[in-house]
Formats: sequence, C-alpha cells, structure tokens
Amino acid sequence: MSEKKQKYLITSALPYVNYNLHIGHMIGCLLPSDVYARFCRGMGRDVLFVCGADEHGTTSEVGAMKEGMPVEEYVDKYRSAHEIAVKQFNLSFDLYGRTHTKLHEKLIQDLFTRLDDQGMIEEKVSIQPFSIKDEMFLADRFVIGTCPKCGFEGAYGNECPKCNATLEPGDLINPHSSITTDSPVEMRETKHLYFKLSKMEDQLRDWLKSRTGWPKTAMAIANKWLNEGLRDTPITRDLKWGIPVNKPGFEGKVFYVWFDAPWGYVSISQDANKNWADWWKNNDCHYAQFMGKDNVAFHAVFFPAQELAMNNDWKTVDILKAFNFLNFEGAKISKSTGNGIFLNDAINDAPADAWRYALLASAPETDDSDFTIGRFAEIVNKDLNGILGNFVSRVCKINEKNFGLNVPEFGDFIDLVSFRNDIDLKLNDLKFALDACEFRKSISILRELWSYGNEFFTKTEPWALVKQDKVGEAADVLNICFQLIDLYARISAPFIPETADKMIKIFNTKLDLSWPTKFEWRINGGTEFKIPENLFTRIDEDKVKFMSEKYIKQAPKIVIAKILTANPHPDSDHLQVLSVDAGDGKPLEIVCGAPNARAGLVSVLARVGAKLPAFDMPLVARKVRGVLSNGMMCAEDELGLGNNHDGIIELPDDSVIGSEFKG
Repeated sequence: MSEKKQKYLITSALPYVNYNLHIGHMIGCLLPSDVYARFCRGMGRDVLFVCGADEHGTTSEVGAMKEGMPVEEYVDKYRSAHEIAVKQFNLSFDLYGRTHTKLHEKLIQDLFTRLDDQGMIEEKVSIQPFSIKDEMFLADRFVIGTCPKCGFEGAYGNECPKCNATLEPGDLINPHSSITTDSPVEMRETKHLYFKLSKMEDQLRDWLKSRTGWPKTAMAIANKWLNEGLRDTPITRDLKWGIPVNKPGFEGKVFYVWFDAPWGYVSISQDANKNWADWWKNNDCHYAQFMGKDNVAFHAVFFPAQELAMNNDWKTVDILKAFNFLNFEGAKISKSTGNGIFLNDAINDAPADAWRYALLASAPETDDSDFTIGRFAEIVNKDLNGILGNFVSRVCKINEKNFGLNVPEFGDFIDLVSFRNDIDLKLNDLKFALDACEFRKSISILRELWSYGNEFFTKTEPWALVKQDKVGEAADVLNICFQLIDLYARISAPFIPETADKMIKIFNTKLDLSWPTKFEWRINGGTEFKIPENLFTRIDEDKVKFMSEKYIKQAPKIVIAKILTANPHPDSDHLQVLSVDAGDGKPLEIVCGAPNARAGLVSVLARVGAKLPAFDMPLVARKVRGVLSNGMMCAEDELGLGNNHDGIIELPDDSVIGSEFKG
C-alpha cells in the first residue's frame, strides 16, 4: 500500500446498547480496528478512529420495556457499561461516542433533506404487523407464530429457525407479539418514506468494482444484494424512540436505525475532531471499516448508496474488513441465552492483553470459528507466557547475574548479518499483513519474531560463554537480546499495548513505541534496566476448570449425527477425517480412529463443550496430527453405557439427525 495517503479514517461497527459487550463484539469489530489504528499511528499516519453506541431502533425500545425502565435510562445504562469495557480493554478510539445526541439528530435531518431535494425519497403505504396490546407496529423479528412451511410454532416474522424458510409476518399462522406474548398481531396500513435504492444500482455496481482488498465474505455479500436487484427501502419507522422525521405529515415517526446508525461515524467524528472534514470530505484519505458479516449488507450497499446519492463528496470506504462469527464452546454467542464470555466478566479472569491476543489468534476471518476456554489457556501459556514472557525474563535475569542491571556494551564479536536480514524480512511481512488487515497472519508472524529471540538466546547460550571466558561474545548476545526486547515492545504495541508498555519501561531511558521498519540499535550500552514482574501468568488446569464452570452455561447436547464422508487422515494410517451432519446444516470435521467409522453411518456426536462421563473436563476442539477435530464420535464406554470401546455407536438409519441422544 502506498504511503502517500497521510489521512486514515478508521471506524468500528457501532454495537447496539441492548446488553453488555461480549468476545464476539471484540473480535468482530472492536479489537481488529484498534490493532489497525494503533499500527497506523505507529507508522506516523494521521488517524481518526471512532466508534460508539448505536442507541436507536426497536431493539432498544423493546429491551427497555422488558427491563421495566424508560428507554433513555436503558440506553444510558448499557452505553456506560460499554464505555467501561472499552477502557478496560484499551481500545484507543479518539472518541467512543453515541447516536442519541443533538449533533447526530441535526446531521441525520440535514442529510434526509438533501436526499429529498435530490429526488431520492418517495412516500409509500405499506402493510405491517401491529401488536394490539403493545399498541405499536413491530419489526418482523418481534412477531412469532407457526411456520406455514414446516409447522414449527416458534417461527419469526422474517424466518423460521427450524426449516430456514424466509417469511413475511403475514405468512405466519396465529401471529403474536414476542414482547407481550398474549397480544395478537394484525396487519395494518402505515405510511412511510422510502430511499430510492433501486436508482443507485448501476452507480453502486461500478463503485463496488473499484474496491480492492476486501475479504471474500464481504464482496460476496455485497454482490449477492446487487445480483438480486436493489429494492427501494423504507427509512422511517412507527416508533417513539429515535430521531424524529423532519417532514410534514410524518410527525410521530422516527428514522430507521439503519438509516441513522452508519452516519453515527460522521457525527461522532464531528464531536471528536473539529477538522473532521479533513477525513470525511477528502478523497485521498484511506477509509477502513470493521464489522461482523451480518452488518456487511448495510455498509457495502445501503450506506455507500446514500453517500453517493448525496452527490456531496462524502468519503466512501476503501477497505471493508468483515469477520465471520465466533462461537463459544460449540454454540452461538447470544445475549438472550447468556452463552458466551461477556467483557465485564472476562476482565476479572485474565488481563486485557491475554484476551486481546488469544482472540486475534482465533479471529474468524475466513469462516466461523470456535473459541474455547481450553484454547484460550493454550494460547496464553504457549505464546504469551512461554515465548514472549519467558524470553524477557531470561534475558534480564541472566544479564543481572553476569553483568548487573546495565545493558552490556556491544563489541562486535559476533556476525549478525544473516540474523538481522531475517528480522528485517519478517518485519516487512508483518507490516504488509497489517496493512492488508490480515490479523491471524499478523499474529503468526509476530509469534515467529518472538521465537527468533528465544532461538537466538538458547543457541548462543550467553551463560555458557561467560563460563568459557568469552565475556565479550556473551555481552554482544545480551545486548542484541535487549535490542529485541525494545523491538518486540514496538511491534507488540498494537496487539498487547499494556505488555508493550511494561517492556519498554524496563529501560531507564525515554523511548517511543513507533513502528520499526528494520532491526535497530536504540538501547545504548550502559543503559540501566529493571527486572520486570512476569509479563503473563500461566492458566493452570484449576483455572480452566473454574472458567469452564463459570462460562459454559449449558453444555452442548450429545446428538445423533450422520457421517457424510470418511477420508484417510493425511498423516496417519489409523485415523480418518470425517464430515459429519449434526442436523444444523453445517457439516463438522471430526478426526476419528474407530474401525467402524464409515460414510453413511448414523452414530453419536459429542460437540465441543459437551461433558462426557469418561472425561473430567468439557470436550474441546483440538488438533489431531495436524487436523482440527471439532468434537468426537462416541463409543459406548465414553458415554458411560458399558465397557465397549471397539468402535463408535451404530444407530438405525431412520434415527432423527440432530436430536439429543438419550442413551
């Protein structure tokens, strides 16, 4: 990427204020955007980085009703909780703002007026669900009834979770409100304002073709919308909570949250920096957005279509970094069910940097991924404690023992050409990965760079050199290792900022955390240093057990599943790699050594997180000879049903796939 663009605009999707933030929010938008912003600042770029609370819409109004409080108090409650989490996890926004402000209201009303003046607004009458007892029109997802396709009684007004049919509220049999469950729903006429999205299709298609560097997920979602044909979209709602519509005849209505929320990036920027237009009205600015895949359609189609329709030089996104979903212990993270790790709890069990690094190492960039307590512990113990923490501690303590608390002078006793070249090449790789917003790759390269230091230290054995009376060589080795500690602080700062700060403060001299482009000597011989406390603490089995009991609210069920395919393991003659249908439409990859495992067999699957009688801990996803196994096909003895371990359980072909196995 060219360095000619000095202005960098970075936005993270605005989280709804309908509950506390969880690890899915962190890795889906908040944390990657922070890493990128910190990296850009380290590179000397002029960054404007904003986020904030998305406060309007049906979700907030319904949430307040359920908690029995005024909606404004409700959004204040959760926005305050979000802001605390933002600070605790060291997210470096220029401003973590909100959308319920006078500044935002004026912006939205002014933008609407411009769209109206441009001929992009049309009035239409539509038929929408109305809850009799709630006395309000409902969003589709707040209507529940019987699915006309499969008969499932818990279908929503927009889809059936059982048969996945796309529905309209009027399709449901016996529809009722999900807010007041005994309230019937009827379809009523209502008047709304529509944004003529269909008129923008050709211009938006050309704009999308000019975008480069987007993840496949984001581009696929955007193209799907375009290929299906864009339809005019209502931008008003029959709600009390939100930004009032500034057009005669529409009193008592508010703007649709997805019309109002993306422009929150602008109003928060206006609040954060008086020169906000230097980014938002500057085509030479580089604009990166971060979000989960469920937000892509609005950011890749709806929002840029409005910006282009304004015909007023609004900066559109250059890189749209979309993430897939992060599951927890084999199940979807959910505010409503409480499944997952919420940030207000997480910070009490491990420091922010441990969560930051482990989540980035597990980032769902190419597909949905599963995060487990066991994986969290493994990453912290191996990478943070075992590689980085161990290196810093050993270097400082060996130096103290042999040279005191001063960095030894470098005497040029050892040849560093090859070593420095390797470091410089990896630094270049890391820079390119971060510029491309490839976070798992960045973590992998960062880990390699940390490992270089450990390998160099172990190979050269400065303690042995001292015993061999090669004091000058030992001094050189330790001097180089202190240069690496400084280097590691700088390249780690975007990822684990608290730890980077601890590392740089080892030295009794003033140093910045600017991004290094090559191996540098910044630590002079004779510089005083102090031995730090351990950078990280191991997460032992007792802590894993404690956290598992705390966070795994309901262990995933042991279910009936069908083996779709069975292929030889690439690195073992005794194992197979199975593709297994567990009834949810997403085949799981399982490594299995049972001799009777075969395609077409109906058997029993224990999902990740399931508790089996034969094991002390919940089942975790793990690599078996290099292949990730996302669960386990079960033998009788593993379920406490007998002593048979000769093969996995075989069930009749007509067993119901996905149903709980009762034994």
